[in-house]
Amino acid sequence: MNIGIITYKKYEERVLLGEHFKTADLFRIIWNDPDYVKFQIVDESETLLLSTHYPETGENVAFLKVVQVKREVEILRTTYNAYYTPQLTYKTKVLWKVDGGTCQSKKEAHDYAGHINSKAKLLIEKLVQLNNSSHTKT
Repeated sequence: MNIGIITYKKYEERVLLGEHFKTADLFRIIWNDPDYVKFQIVDESETLLLSTHYPETGENVAFLKVVQVKREVEILRTTYNAYYTPQLTYKTKVLWKVDGGTCQSKKEAHDYAGHINSKAKLLIEKLVQLNNSSHTKT
């Protein structure tokens, strides 16, 4: 059975990749946990199959890329009017950053991130299904 290894700064956690494994929980850890370092999938003989750390990837090791949309606001100018509440008004420009690139609209950024993350989810599910089908035949 394949095993997922989530490595944090001070320890690592091993997870069985069965039919109850949820990729949404894994993605939430990757995006939000400040102690997260990398995620790997190994088989029974401790052979590395997949990694989120690019230098570990090679001929037989797949690279898992998970992206998140980040909103960046740039203040272009500030206008002061003593008679208004609030007294300061701002002219801003919003950029949506995904995977080092910028998108002009929120929809475009979420579509791109959804496409990349669905490919990552399919890659994980392929390894889990491949493992489950090999165990049911024996």
